Amino acid sequence: MKKHLISLITGILGGAPGMAPAQTTTAFPAPERGFISSTPAETWEQGLISGNGTIGANVMSRPLRETVIFTHERLFLPQGPPHMPPDNAARLFEIRQLIDRGLYKQATNLQFDLSGQAGFMYPDPFVPAFDLNIGMNTEQTIKDYVRSVDFQTGETTVHWADSRGVYERRLFVSRADGVAVMLITGPGQGSVNCTLALSPRQVDEKLGARTLKQSEEVFKEHVAKVQTRAEKSCLTYKNTFAKAYPGSIHALEGIAWVLAKGGTTQAEGETLVVAGAEQVLVLVDIRLLYDPAQSQLEISKQHLVGLEPDYQTLLKRHAAIHGALFKRVRLDLGGGNDRQLTTEELLAKSTNEQLNHALIEKEFDAGRYNIISATGQLPPNLQGVWGGTYVPGWASDYTHNGNVPSAIASMLMGNTPELMLAYTSYIESIVPWLEINAKHMFGARGVVLPSRSTTNGFNNALADDFAGGFWVGGAAWAAHFFYDYYLYTGDRKFLTEHALPFMQKAGLFFEDYLYEGPDGKYVFSPTQSPENTPKNTNSQGTFNATMDVAAAKELFHNLIKASELLGTNRDKIPLWQTMLSKMPDYLISEEGFVKEWITPKLTDDLNHRHSSQLYALYDGIPDEIAQNPKLKAAFTRMIELKLQRHWSGNTSGFMSFGLVQLGQASTSLGEAGLAYQALVPLVNRYWLNNLASMHNHKSLFNMDISGGLPAVIIKMLVASEPGRLKLLPALPAVWPAGEINGVRCRGQIEVTRLKWEKNLIQVSLISGPEQTLTLEAAGTSQTITLPAGKEITVEITK
Repeated sequence: MKKHLISLITGILGGAPGMAPAQTTTAFPAPERGFISSTPAETWEQGLISGNGTIGANVMSRPLRETVIFTHERLFLPQGPPHMPPDNAARLFEIRQLIDRGLYKQATNLQFDLSGQAGFMYPDPFVPAFDLNIGMNTEQTIKDYVRSVDFQTGETTVHWADSRGVYERRLFVSRADGVAVMLITGPGQGSVNCTLALSPRQVDEKLGARTLKQSEEVFKEHVAKVQTRAEKSCLTYKNTFAKAYPGSIHALEGIAWVLAKGGTTQAEGETLVVAGAEQVLVLVDIRLLYDPAQSQLEISKQHLVGLEPDYQTLLKRHAAIHGALFKRVRLDLGGGNDRQLTTEELLAKSTNEQLNHALIEKEFDAGRYNIISATGQLPPNLQGVWGGTYVPGWASDYTHNGNVPSAIASMLMGNTPELMLAYTSYIESIVPWLEINAKHMFGARGVVLPSRSTTNGFNNALADDFAGGFWVGGAAWAAHFFYDYYLYTGDRKFLTEHALPFMQKAGLFFEDYLYEGPDGKYVFSPTQSPENTPKNTNSQGTFNATMDVAAAKELFHNLIKASELLGTNRDKIPLWQTMLSKMPDYLISEEGFVKEWITPKLTDDLNHRHSSQLYALYDGIPDEIAQNPKLKAAFTRMIELKLQRHWSGNTSGFMSFGLVQLGQASTSLGEAGLAYQALVPLVNRYWLNNLASMHNHKSLFNMDISGGLPAVIIKMLVASEPGRLKLLPALPAVWPAGEINGVRCRGQIEVTRLKWEKNLIQVSLISGPEQTLTLEAAGTSQTITLPAGKEITVEITK
């Protein structure tokens, strides 16, 4: 393995208290797939992240005074009992009348007034569990600092040296054993002397006085009875939640089991002191209590004591599971020797004119690693499974009107279909709330998925100036992923027991909600095109949002296909076919772009961060668009205009997943140039040196594009639908050669290897069932037969 020469001045390493300056150089191997970084974290957003989907660990990577922030996927801070939307369905006609008269603001205000809410209500927010604080009793002048993450194993490393030799802290969160594992080593026998303590999350001062104050206020109001304790070989943490309610978490317990090889451990107050050890093994577990009278500490302790007290043994058990997920896909764009550079160097080297190929490869890997590490029983929330304050952005919830779909976008094509089950099972778990939304807010059967949720699915995302209660496309969008899981896996049992039942609930809502206008076409009223306001109104409350129409069309097409496949719903299929015939046609503006609202009454705002009008193209291209050159050109023009506004410097309205939407739509159209234009800022603007993705330019920790960026890249290289596979549909001219392995396709096909160069494309495929496939590439089309379970290779001359 090649080694990279790191030169740094340790005294100016950000956020590394107690480090004295020293000019140093060291040789440190970069992981085969992972990264090395020369700078520790100043705030939690820059920490090294590891997780098993349930427990998250964020390593600040400060050599002498370390903090590891622990989180749990279900740690949503109870805010008090959920607020159920009152049954105001009888007033829906008034809202529709106001919209018909163009009184959009009054319609929005009426729904909010009827809600009984004092203001916009976020769901229970995602918050951290506690900190593990480690003080190293070593020389204050250090050298040879480097930190790294190995994506193949999920292992973080903090490495440094002093005059006595090398120290390291390694950590991973085990999928095999359900705990976090840390190993502290020194240069020899008796060299590790340190202190360890658990404490409530101490928010980073560098996040600003306002965030610090708000976080402290939330903690004081909601977190109670904090207890920390040190014993000879363990640390414990407990707290209760002041606003717990029936069904919520009521208490939190954590334990750190400490084993010092060749040394001693001693409790001093709430701190554990380790002296004269050769190495220290720390095992950390977190338990959430729904019944505060039933402590889990003793059960947790026995679990930790029962584990093999050997770091490498535990790592091997975890890496076998984690690595099996991560290693399924690999991208090679010819990154070469640049793969050995630090992330700081790679980010500095990559420009808009020339993206660094090694950086693209690493961000592709990092995105998949982040999503895998953040997916357990639940899908990734806005921050994945990591957090650092008690006032996370947007409650770090599940934001369904764009963020969550971006985060999960590459789960299927990225060959980790089992991760999608965390999403579908979560959606199924909140169906009772979604049914109440439909009944109470619209007088309809079926389900309405709100724009945001965590511990419940009530739609409280509305205010005088936010018409989230009008968004009706959410359940249809969720249904897309249910059905797509079947298309990728061929799992008929899932289709029968999970996908079709949820799709039917989503369809049932539209059966009741839609009504015919004077032209015989359905009217979608009220609606909200996610978070956007037409330029000629002062309200998000609207009608005929293009996104809702597109989602409904897709839903009913898929309902018909699934029902015919399973031989069911014979009485409903004619109804759904009739409904499809009454759907409004997409509308093209006088300027030639597809409109965000299917009405001449509402004027588009092209500067908005969402690109919801492109919904139909997020994950493929329907025949309605593909076979209509004028309509296809109108969608293309919308993407061009959006990207022009981004590249002209008007970036204030753009956040990362908005660019994912533009990239996805571009690939579906086969527009390689536009897809690459969307990719450039995704690569250069939204990643930190820990290769965590951000929502804004270099700020606001967020997992949206960790799923979205790999999806855009995969879609540039492979497009699939049952019975049809297209290679390099949106290949940028600046990628004349490359290779991708392990892409999963609809129809139970895996592209085990796709390699392209100047005049040749080579593809190896393996199919679950025997099937006939239309293979398109380089302007050619051929029909091939794929045997069941046997790899075949095809060469295509460009």
